[in-house]
Amino acid sequence: MVIVRGRSVNASTGNAIAQVWNPHSSIRIRLFQACVTFASTPTAGRTLLLRRSTARGTPGSTVTPDIDNHSERAIAPPSGMLLDLAEFTVQPTFAAAFLGPSIEPAGGTGAAYMYDLPRRGIAIPPGTGLVMADSTGLLVPTAEVVVTVGED
Repeated sequence: MVIVRGRSVNASTGNAIAQVWNPHSSIRIRLFQACVTFASTPTAGRTLLLRRSTARGTPGSTVTPDIDNHSERAIAPPSGMLLDLAEFTVQPTFAAAFLGPSIEPAGGTGAAYMYDLPRRGIAIPPGTGLVMADSTGLLVPTAEVVVTVGED
């Protein structure tokens, strides 16, 4: 299990907040939990959701997990998985469908958005990603992003 955290700066309206990207050619990764906690009050009416991506785009920053991110401090992720964060200068290429329910976090600083996906999680095949995106066209404030993934 790998736990990765990073800070996503203000994302432009309707765009990616963060992306778990799988650059490996044969290892599949699974997202078990994704959480976004806002550092300032999000705009009312915010709706966040998960979308698959087929091309990475150009993130504003990237966190590359190492052995310290492993739950047992055993190995660095063999997949080379990445946590891409906003502001993306080129958006990831989104697949058409949205995954799971959309979530509207309560207003106020510290408001959070969380997907908890125990059991099998959501598979992220090689050469693809899973994006946390705003679907409402509202500016996304700076936020802490934490994801928990495993590898097949």
